[in-house]
Amino acid sequence: MDVSLRARFFIIHNPNAGSEAQHLFHATLAGLRRAGARVEIVKTTRYGEARKAVIEAAESGNFDAVVAAGGDGTLHDAAEGLVGHSIPLGIIPMGTGNVFARELNLPRSPDGLANTLLRGEARAVSIGQVNGRPFLFVVGIGFDAAAVRLFERDGSRALGRAGYIWPVLRALSSHQDRLLRVRTQREDSEAQWVIVTRIRHYAGDLILVPQADLRQECLYVLRIVGSGPLNRIRQLSALALGLFRYDPGVSLEAVNSVRVDGDSTVPVQIDGEALGQLPLEIGLHHERLKLIFPD
Repeated sequence: MDVSLRARFFIIHNPNAGSEAQHLFHATLAGLRRAGARVEIVKTTRYGEARKAVIEAAESGNFDAVVAAGGDGTLHDAAEGLVGHSIPLGIIPMGTGNVFARELNLPRSPDGLANTLLRGEARAVSIGQVNGRPFLFVVGIGFDAAAVRLFERDGSRALGRAGYIWPVLRALSSHQDRLLRVRTQREDSEAQWVIVTRIRHYAGDLILVPQADLRQECLYVLRIVGSGPLNRIRQLSALALGLFRYDPGVSLEAVNSVRVDGDSTVPVQIDGEALGQLPLEIGLHHERLKLIFPD
């Protein structure tokens, strides 16, 4: 086997993905094995399970890469365990949105993914932290977190991307907007919905912040003002058209840190998982994460 290839992979696998994603997973593994690679697989189904296993794998010295085979939640867990380690993180995207995989422009074929894992360049990138814990790409406070909570509670994952529709509609009718206080280096302000992101993509293929780039040392804060279904429908329509930042209720700011205060019952989502509680101190993590990028 070519000594330049990665040869030893520790894979965190979420087995709850649908049949199409499972086919992608097993076909990618077959490509790795054809190249002579050795793989060790650990199955995880709940938030937090992967972190300890990933830390142990990174510290063992027995692997050339850790791979998150799942959705953005599985990726979040694996990234949290690898921050500050020299071993890189690869991705086999098997989730509903696969937002971060889209940001990296990963191949969608098994052969392309296997080749990326074997040969792709490992680059250290900045990530965020929220209340001292690492996050990979996004924190949402308010409306989108309410939709994520409904998505997880109602078992909509089985429907794939179509499963987003009902939770969003439910959130439009049931979510009660509460006032959020947002403090950055530039100003103190108020909003009813806040998104803090490191990347361009949002909720799958949608473009939220076109100028965002993982190579940048900053976060982007979107303050969304206005309450009620009509405001949200207008804003979601603008988001679908790639025009969210131009909506009159949306302001965008590049920051190094931001604090968001409000009622502790306001829903929070971190990397697409219903996690966290106000108040939130959000900034850049002092450690970096090594990621495997496609050629």
